[in-house]
Amino acid sequence: MDLTALTCCTWHMDGDVGVLTLNRPERLNAIANTDIDELDRVLAYAGKEPSVRAVVITGAGRGFCSGADVKEWAAKADAAEESWAVKMHRTIARLYWLPKPVIAAVNGVAAGSGFDIALTADMRFASTAARFGQVYTQRGICPDAGGSYLLPRIVGETRAAELIYTGRIIDADEALRIGVVSDVVPPEKLMDRALEQARIFAAGPTVAIGEAKRNIRAGHTLGIEEALRNEHRGALLCVHTEDKAEGLAAAIEKRRPVFVGR
Repeated sequence: MDLTALTCCTWHMDGDVGVLTLNRPERLNAIANTDIDELDRVLAYAGKEPSVRAVVITGAGRGFCSGADVKEWAAKADAAEESWAVKMHRTIARLYWLPKPVIAAVNGVAAGSGFDIALTADMRFASTAARFGQVYTQRGICPDAGGSYLLPRIVGETRAAELIYTGRIIDADEALRIGVVSDVVPPEKLMDRALEQARIFAAGPTVAIGEAKRNIRAGHTLGIEEALRNEHRGALLCVHTEDKAEGLAAAIEKRRPVFVGR
């Protein structure tokens, strides 16, 4: 897939880690209707491409993502196209189920669906300049890109309700305190921190991590018996991989395993 002609984002590989940068800095990386198709194609590629073993998502300029492009919405520019929400739901779901570890490096404002994109990642790191807000209610609408599903699972229902109902903006320190992010670092160290963690994930057994992620995600809505069946299914898949053979050999030989992602 040709990823050199992207308009709303950029993509490059850092070793085994794919780096997706939202790239409309003049609009704080707001997402227009036409941008969603492009993001979806990149994520589809990242999910299927064996050389991509982890993904970091960040934003260009001083923002991570300010959410939907409200100027486009106000102008009803998408009236003749598939609705923004329908397309965004498809992309959010793809990111949520991506069979690779995903880290959000939140460099600035993450508002509305921009906050939801960050919540969809497996881990989030923030710079001290980051700000987070479920600002939907301040526009007279409810969350429509996953926030009402994702945020309660991370911070609990009561705290999520307060943040969603008020649209209150929180800074990086509060985000760390309530569990939205795993670490807060100075802006100049953010990508190094995210890539450091992504490389750790990328060096792992990709198939096994993907199956573990699938089971973690699915477990929210399952009883214990079905969750155990999913774990068994995943284990049967992993047992035939090269990484499983390497992990077993390394344990017997008392050395660190060198995984290849297959």
